[in-house]
Amino acid sequence: MNSSEIKNSVIIISEKPLLNPAKIKIYPNLSINYSIYLNTLLFSNWVELLSSLNEECEIVFFLDKNDEEYLSNHFVSHNTKTIFYTDLQNENFSEQVSKYLSGDISKTLILFNNSIGMTRNDIFRIFNLIQSDEQSIAIGKSRKDQVVFICTARADLELVNHIFLSQRSYTKYLKSISAQDIFIQAFKNILSLNDFEDIKNLYIELSKKESLSYCSPKMHESFNDLFIEYKDLLNG
Repeated sequence: MNSSEIKNSVIIISEKPLLNPAKIKIYPNLSINYSIYLNTLLFSNWVELLSSLNEECEIVFFLDKNDEEYLSNHFVSHNTKTIFYTDLQNENFSEQVSKYLSGDISKTLILFNNSIGMTRNDIFRIFNLIQSDEQSIAIGKSRKDQVVFICTARADLELVNHIFLSQRSYTKYLKSISAQDIFIQAFKNILSLNDFEDIKNLYIELSKKESLSYCSPKMHESFNDLFIEYKDLLNG
């Protein structure tokens, strides 16, 4: 990085184990193996999408330490950082994140791994919304009120500290920062996967042509292997 170059950063967080069969949370109606498979697909889709941003953004993956021995090197691309954490449930998350970012970071976008649907252009549009002359934040929420992403300036990174204390509840999170004078940009109906209804919604969304902007044909084929296995339930 040139001394005059200032990058933005993208952080992908898995707040729970993704790959360790003894530790993962099983999705309703899915087996352990297919729950791991779905987690792997969601993670791999982010890795693939963000690989095109390596030259323009600093990419960091925050993963549960229980997955460390299960994560193969081919999962993550070059020029990225992979951090295995032991605890994210505290008010000092911004401190945890900051020590892994370079000193030249301008804005930081924090995304949760159990989401899908954002494109490369969406990411740059979100960065452009963050104001440099006032405290501002962009927040993405799911249909079920779950925080999917948060973006803010590096100087205002402490605004993300209550994400986990609010259990990723969009409503609770807004209350936690309501006393501050912040310009808030909200994005609704981002797809976040937690239950089988969400998997059905994913099945529907990936059937649309527009999904190719955030999920490659190769990734579509991999998701189809999951959908075929549960076709009757998905069409029920």
